[in-house]
Amino acid sequence: MRAFRSILGALLATLYGLAFLWAYYDYQQRAGQWLADIGLAVLALPFTLTGRFLAAGAFDFAGDETFKVIGAAVFCCALAYIAGALVEGVLRALYGLLRRGPAA
Repeated sequence: MRAFRSILGALLATLYGLAFLWAYYDYQQRAGQWLADIGLAVLALPFTLTGRFLAAGAFDFAGDETFKVIGAAVFCCALAYIAGALVEGVLRALYGLLRRGPAA
C-alpha cells in the first residue's frame, strides 16, 4: 500500500484539480464567446487524446459538456497523481541507494 501514498502525487493532483476549477470558472464567465473554453481544452488534452485514441478519432471536448468536463478533471487528476507517485518512487529509490553508500 506504500505505492498509493504519495505526497508529490497528491500535490500534483490537487494543483491540477484547482487549475480545472479555475478554467471552468473562467469558461463560465466567458461562455458564448469565441474560444471561451480554450483553458479547459488545454487542461483536458490528455483526456481528449486518450478519447480520440480509443474512439479512433471520433471524440471531441467542449466546456458546455458538463459530464465530460467532470470526467476529464477526474482522469487528468488521476494521471497527475500517478505521475507524481512514479517520480516520488524513483526519487525515494535513488535516495535509498545514495544513503547506503558505495558497495565495498
